[in-house]
Amino acid sequence: MWRSHLNHLWRLFLLHGSRNERTIDGLGFYHAISPELDAWSEEDYEMREAVRRHMGYFNANPIITSYILGAVINMERRRRRGEGVDSAYIERMKSTLSAVLTAKGDYFFSVVLLPLGLTIACIFAMYSWYLGPVIFLALYNYFHLQARIGGYLIGVRLGEGLGNKYIRHIFREQGFLGGCAAFSAGVFSALVLVRAGSYGGLRLSGWGIAAVVAFLVLRRKMSMILSVIIVFIVSAAYLLLI
Repeated sequence: MWRSHLNHLWRLFLLHGSRNERTIDGLGFYHAISPELDAWSEEDYEMREAVRRHMGYFNANPIITSYILGAVINMERRRRRGEGVDSAYIERMKSTLSAVLTAKGDYFFSVVLLPLGLTIACIFAMYSWYLGPVIFLALYNYFHLQARIGGYLIGVRLGEGLGNKYIRHIFREQGFLGGCAAFSAGVFSALVLVRAGSYGGLRLSGWGIAAVVAFLVLRRKMSMILSVIIVFIVSAAYLLLI
């Protein structure tokens, strides 16, 4: 059993190896699920039908794909046992899970986890401490491997019912890590301004403050023309007075 799981898991790391414009990661997904299909596809027509379905269009976050692969394997096994799961249902659930889980996974890994880890690494790097990259790698790979390995096993166990469990789980961790990311970003910004004042004087710190103000102005969704005028006036005043 574990040999079968490992055979699927290592193939997931090669998902993007065959990315193309027509099926995106369809060939990579088929490569990951093919050991399961080879194990029970005794007839040629059955194998051709499975290949046609799983080699088609597939586009999902590569880390979250482990959940989807496990769920599809669960449904394929139930279909094989005659439990009322047909191929159309599998394709529909596969597409739905890809859209929902990828949206949540992209935000979690790209907007919350990566900025948090990189900010922590940058704070330590400012003081020439090599512990920062270690913390970043440990933090990122903890959640990365948890999703890769644990997600696949959850998918095999729960099938298409994993969606609600995953969303509840990631929302809980996302809220906590989002707060940590905001706090670390505040600490990093303060350290940058203080150290800029030490190394470059008030002029360098002033540019940092101006960048923060410009960011806050742009977040208010003001018109582009008004934003440019404000930035011009602030920059002109800064250059004249300092």
